[in-house]
Amino acid sequence: MIKRLAIIGYGAIAKDVLIALSALLEKHAVEVLIVKRSALSEAEQSTLPPFVRVSQDPNQLWEFKADLVIEAAGQTSVAQFVPACLSSGADVLITSIGALANSDLYSSLRRVAEQFNSRILLPAGAIAGLDYLQSIKDTEGVQVLYESHKPVSAWLPELKALGLNADSVKEPLLLFEGSAAEAATRYPQNLNVAATLAIAGIGMDKTRVRVLVNPSLSQNQHHILVTSPFGEMRLQLSNTPSPSNPKSSWVVAQSIAAVVKKEFSALQL
Repeated sequence: MIKRLAIIGYGAIAKDVLIALSALLEKHAVEVLIVKRSALSEAEQSTLPPFVRVSQDPNQLWEFKADLVIEAAGQTSVAQFVPACLSSGADVLITSIGALANSDLYSSLRRVAEQFNSRILLPAGAIAGLDYLQSIKDTEGVQVLYESHKPVSAWLPELKALGLNADSVKEPLLLFEGSAAEAATRYPQNLNVAATLAIAGIGMDKTRVRVLVNPSLSQNQHHILVTSPFGEMRLQLSNTPSPSNPKSSWVVAQSIAAVVKKEFSALQL
């Protein structure tokens, strides 16, 4: 059972995860360390439970000897911190799953985890159906298409880079079409879902992705089509965007918290 939990980063997702887990962590007397590059504001500090401490020193990660580390600081933090965490024997829950589109990094992390008997945990995040996909992925003829439909507010910097004003987008705009590997690399803040589906299923290069900016939407929609000799799976999810980060779905933090809660449960589903 987890007695020490470390969290790398303290943005919107990490804050929501800590809120979702606070009662459970307090019940089991779990010590929590947050490692963050910059100091917390007085307002942030005042909302922390008493069993949580904060450090700006990454070396505290190794000295803390965490049982589980939650990476919640963006794709660059995966390569920067996760290998050493795994080699210390800690399990690591990676939230920036798009980083694993880098095949060299993905293979390296798996080797380190196997060598040091640690685990890499990946949350479902904003989507569902991963259990179905995992069960059929080794069968010939499996095809996976993922479509991301998000409001204009989720793509403001990307639209600006294309020379487009948000108000000029009146109809659904196809922003990208290609592989999950390219999608997750090109849009690291928006397309963790593509990487998650690819890892659970038929791989980064075979998983097809379409990205649409839709001015008529207020929610983040995820359309998943899986076809195989076993049949067909069609899923459509409409997720409320995170109040503090419209690029991400609000439910993502709850999915991450659910993975942690499993570590305290005798029943695994």
